[in-house]
Amino acid sequence: MLNNLIFSIAVSTHLGLSGDFASVHPHVQYRMDNNYIVGAYHNSDKRASVYFGKRSVFNAPFDIVPPLEIEYGIVHGYKSWDIAPMIKVTYNGFFVAPATTEDDVGIVTGYELRF
Repeated sequence: MLNNLIFSIAVSTHLGLSGDFASVHPHVQYRMDNNYIVGAYHNSDKRASVYFGKRSVFNAPFDIVPPLEIEYGIVHGYKSWDIAPMIKVTYNGFFVAPATTEDDVGIVTGYELRF
């Protein structure tokens, strides 16, 4: 059961967005059966967020490169959205995710270190 509990910290940058955003994101995630995920993290708005979703992993033939991970679902805790859709693509610790504010649309990219 504890093997399904993932602790991590991410550092990020916000591209195409204006504002003062958090760039360090402590994160805890629990991975359930059938690739369902639930977690909490310190979001870019400097608030706590909770989420629920699914995780898909795509492996290259013969494992010649690290797997590509996609996490998607719904998240709560941002200033502009009570509940928002989420998607994050991760490759070898590096991630990218879409982001919006009231005025801008951009992306969040960075690196997540899992413990």
